[in-house]
Amino acid sequence: MHEKSPYVYAPCAPEPIQEPGVRRCGFAALLLMCLVLGACAKTVAPPAPEYVGPPVGFESPEFFVSCLRPGNQDLTSWKDMAPTVRKSLLYVNSKPQGAVAVQRPGLTVTWGELSRTLTRLQELLPRLDKEPGLFLANFSWVEVPDGIKYSGYYEPMVRASRTRKPGYTQAIYGLPPDLKSVVAKRGRYHDRRTIEEKQVLAGKGLELAWAADPVDVFFLEIQGSGRLVFDDGTQAFVNYAGQNGHKYKSSGRIMREKGLLKQGDIFEQRQWFKDNPHRVREILNDNPSYVFFKYSGRGPTGAMGQVVDDWLSLATDRTFIPLGSIVAYGVNIPDQQRGKFPLRGIGFAQDVGGAIKKNRIDVFCGGEERGNFVASHLDAKGPAWVLLAK
Repeated sequence: MHEKSPYVYAPCAPEPIQEPGVRRCGFAALLLMCLVLGACAKTVAPPAPEYVGPPVGFESPEFFVSCLRPGNQDLTSWKDMAPTVRKSLLYVNSKPQGAVAVQRPGLTVTWGELSRTLTRLQELLPRLDKEPGLFLANFSWVEVPDGIKYSGYYEPMVRASRTRKPGYTQAIYGLPPDLKSVVAKRGRYHDRRTIEEKQVLAGKGLELAWAADPVDVFFLEIQGSGRLVFDDGTQAFVNYAGQNGHKYKSSGRIMREKGLLKQGDIFEQRQWFKDNPHRVREILNDNPSYVFFKYSGRGPTGAMGQVVDDWLSLATDRTFIPLGSIVAYGVNIPDQQRGKFPLRGIGFAQDVGGAIKKNRIDVFCGGEERGNFVASHLDAKGPAWVLLAK
């Protein structure tokens, strides 16, 4: 976790401008090498983009912009943000333009102001590659006091079968028809232990699929959406459909309380589960929360009803940073090759989360292996600004 930066930074060196639609050859070669070696070696997250820059600190907007590169968000050009900008515009334009989107100390903004801000950015996209100073000239940078606690989420891929058979015995359940009425009367539905140990939902036609690994399904629930990779070679998206009303307790916390792990990040948990298969149910069932799913024709969907985009979509507390906001965010993210990778990005508040409160942001890291690694390890503090058109 970062405090006030002890470093005194000089402005970042300029980077050669890359033509839209063309990826860096070096990065592509490194990525290809990782894919080839991955078949013969231990799984390693793909490398981060080439440009690194100095560590992210609590810095000025001017310094932040001097180090800002589209490539650090896997973009070839700032113009690649256009589809993401349109998603946010569609949402904010559906709101009463004179109504207040958020009002708190340090930030009061209407839906109309958010729309004007997004429209301004949309107009500037063709110029930003050559004129990054437009980020400063056209927008007021409203700093988030005390910075942001950053975490990440991703799109998990789960090995599954459409029928129950040896090797595929973990049910992935759809929404029970009596869930709403039971929650309305009692406040809570069956807890995880009851569902898994007593099999109270089995044989009722609620099984969407059967997974190979209960741990995969558990982490699918945490993320809220993902992709099922079936044994017949087909794939399908599943998204959150509902929850049983019980309070979530993280497996990392459960394992730390039992003295099994020190840090408890997802990669450490997965290794422990692999080494101790006989205790998997014991740990998982200590979390009473249970998530139900539905099939979907598209990938992870945010609170706007739109598919979220890698390194661009952010989950925020809508009462603190409203949906539709443009957020300049900075954090040193974990990287297997370099240890830490300074990520300065332009993000969009397009999602929410039960654990996302006030000074916290969840960065959507995508479905690739690197995104999985970053999301599983990211727990750091950094600066953030809400951008508003001048």
